[in-house]
Amino acid sequence: MNLTEAKQADKGVSGYEGAWRTAATYLALAGLSGLELRCPSCKKTGTLISKWKAKAPVKPLYVVHTNGDGYFKACLLEPEQAAVARGEIGITSRDLLKTLRMGKPYLLFSGGRDSLCLLEYMRRIGERAGVEVTAVHVDTTAGFPEVERYVKEVCKIMDIPLVVVKPPCNYFEVAKRWGIPGVKSRWCCNKLKIAPIRRFLAGIRGSKVIYDGIRAAESAVRAKYVPVWFHPSFRSICVSPIFGWSDTEVNNYIKRNRLPENPTAALGTSGECWCGAYKCRADFEALLEVHPDIFDKLVEVETAQEGKYTFIYEKGERIPLSSLKAKRGTPASARS
Repeated sequence: MNLTEAKQADKGVSGYEGAWRTAATYLALAGLSGLELRCPSCKKTGTLISKWKAKAPVKPLYVVHTNGDGYFKACLLEPEQAAVARGEIGITSRDLLKTLRMGKPYLLFSGGRDSLCLLEYMRRIGERAGVEVTAVHVDTTAGFPEVERYVKEVCKIMDIPLVVVKPPCNYFEVAKRWGIPGVKSRWCCNKLKIAPIRRFLAGIRGSKVIYDGIRAAESAVRAKYVPVWFHPSFRSICVSPIFGWSDTEVNNYIKRNRLPENPTAALGTSGECWCGAYKCRADFEALLEVHPDIFDKLVEVETAQEGKYTFIYEKGERIPLSSLKAKRGTPASARS
């Protein structure tokens, strides 16, 4: 059964629920052994799949049972059951070979170390399967120019087709009107990253499979993800091939395969996106040193907020970026 046939089997259900059910059916019938387990609810073997839920930091997990001929059952796992199930599943290289045949493969390449490993790892698996993979990079308009050049150079070296997408509006201009992104107001993620990818994928006919560099070791939240899932915005199956890799495995893979390092690694700060969310004083101090031009653009964004919001907020105090620049201009002996 292919994705089109899965849609036909679930044609009685529409909207997001229908799209998720179609993807769940497709994945369950794909025979991805790494995702199979004995359902703790009904005691039958099924496929572990997550489901997007608005504002839920931990997405609910289901064990899906289907025969592809109209029968569909998704057993919702209790939190305790889900915690155990996460430790019992994974994604194998054989599973990845199967996913490459489920639709046209697109690799999300930010330019970071995880996505660099993803690119090389899936390029090799693609060669084994006789399937060409395509890299997709988002130019958020808020990153370092060095990163944009690096992304193009890496894909050229690896001989991987590259598609660069970007938002229709410049981040710095929009942020002046919409405000500074924060942990609780991350409009930047959807507008600068998700939306450009969604528009690109919407123009591709047929089934698509999206691959990302998400790893469980990145954070406590991501540790509760699963390596294969259905993306609600892309309406496509997403796969995280290096989900179980440790930081050491990532570093060793880059060294072993002599992969070109991102030039910003030597600058002491990330150059992928400077929207402001999740950045601290040290990050902005480093930015002032290596890219004062981008720092000045962020100062302009702050100025447009008329003192209401700042990028740095420490111990209940708002610290303007302009103060960092003023401090930098004073003799070291005079600094507090």
